[in-house]
Amino acid sequence: MAHRNKKKYKKLLEISEELFWKYGYHRVTMDEIAKAAGISKATVYTYFPTKDDLFLEVLKSNTDYHMEKIMEKIDANYHTFDKIDCLYTYMLNIAKEFPMILSKDIMERMNVLEKLSEYKTQKVLLMWKHILEDGIQKGEIRALDVDFAANLLLYMPTMFMKMEYLSMDENQRVALYENLFDFMKYGLLGGLTK
Repeated sequence: MAHRNKKKYKKLLEISEELFWKYGYHRVTMDEIAKAAGISKATVYTYFPTKDDLFLEVLKSNTDYHMEKIMEKIDANYHTFDKIDCLYTYMLNIAKEFPMILSKDIMERMNVLEKLSEYKTQKVLLMWKHILEDGIQKGEIRALDVDFAANLLLYMPTMFMKMEYLSMDENQRVALYENLFDFMKYGLLGGLTK
């Protein structure tokens, strides 16, 4: 992609994200996106054949941004448990800040949901492996099957992705995730003395 085209593409993603986050998927048209980005509708369709394609790419771009920020924060912590806490805290904050309307918009688009889920899964799985391998190397956690443990840590929260949990209000959802992350970090016996 030529330099000028990269700038247009990047601006298109930034403007689209701003509009989707503010109004949701349904209340934004491709015409409005093109106008706000200062490009023609034909140019938008050159990059993205459908609105779903654009929406998915905006979500992936947002994911990449947050994954980069999470890795910076994780690598700034030395101890494995601090890294785990950092990861959970950051993910919890993302969940708190993510517009509820977008969660519903994503759930209504199975093709977007499936592709985004797979994309995020691969990114977060790599993070878990990084944290666990680092912890084993430093002797902070015991040697274990990193693939198994990373998958377990990744998929445990997904049991709360059922529709009844997604329909919770924001305070209920945040409390659920805080309790889940607390349990995952400290287990059943954390803090108990003999």
